[in-house]
Amino acid sequence: MSTGTIGTFAQQNQMLQSILQLRSQANDLQAQVSTGLKSQNYSGLGPAATQVANLQSAVSHRQAYLDTIGTVQQRIQEQSNVLSTIQDLAQKFSQLLPSGAFNATPSDIQTQAKALLQELGDFLNTSDGSRYLFSGSLTNTAPFVAADLPNPGSLGTAVNQPAPAGYYAGNDTAQQAKIDDNVTISYGVTADNSAIENVVRVANYLANLPSGSPSSNNPADVAAMNQAASLMTQGVAGLQQIEGTLALQSAQLQQVQQNHQNFINLTQTNIQSLESVDPATAITQLNQVETNLQASYQTVSALQQLSLVNYLK
Repeated sequence: MSTGTIGTFAQQNQMLQSILQLRSQANDLQAQVSTGLKSQNYSGLGPAATQVANLQSAVSHRQAYLDTIGTVQQRIQEQSNVLSTIQDLAQKFSQLLPSGAFNATPSDIQTQAKALLQELGDFLNTSDGSRYLFSGSLTNTAPFVAADLPNPGSLGTAVNQPAPAGYYAGNDTAQQAKIDDNVTISYGVTADNSAIENVVRVANYLANLPSGSPSSNNPADVAAMNQAASLMTQGVAGLQQIEGTLALQSAQLQQVQQNHQNFINLTQTNIQSLESVDPATAITQLNQVETNLQASYQTVSALQQLSLVNYLK
């Protein structure tokens, strides 16, 4: 084989290597044009790969806080809904006091108080599916235990002592959540709150009155009904204050939530700028590579013909 033939084969191998590189470039550019991304993996981002990885980690970190805040917001909203319902029940019941307690129709005050007490227990034992909301940190324990309420009741003694001395089976350790790197908040309300206790105390006292009482002719009964009305009014006012506190907690969480979301939005914009390609530039580069590739094919074809001529000499 002549020296010319050997040289032609060497040129062919060089051109084939060049074609393989051009094909790889064309494939990458076609992917960029179709996806708008520089690469489908970090390795294709070059020096920006580490920066993108760090930014994505920061987004995940903030998103975890957003998820926590979302859960806390939902619990606060559920507590607020429960307390709003209890407030409505207490306001409606307070309309019976003091004078309505002496009427025997449509049903006696004991029957209505027992019904209220049952509703209070049901609402205070509300669970979000994973925890009781009014038990403090004892989230696996139902906070309201009706069986531990004193019988007969008393308007002068609080009934929110820990069970079995009172109805409350939770604790006074508020629920907590970490919502930022150095920020942990306490939130919510427990079922032994004094406003709630006032309503429970009145309902329990009236539910356990002897049959036939109270009597408007008995000064002690009249005084008791006036005291019950006062306690119920205090309870309703206290419930309104609790709802205001929960609304404030929710607003504070919203601010932190918005800060995290703003950070995520900005960071994702930065990631996109590092990962994305300019479509017009990518198309221009692809066209140039395809032109070079076509020229390389033609060159290889010419070299193959030249090689065959040299071989037959």
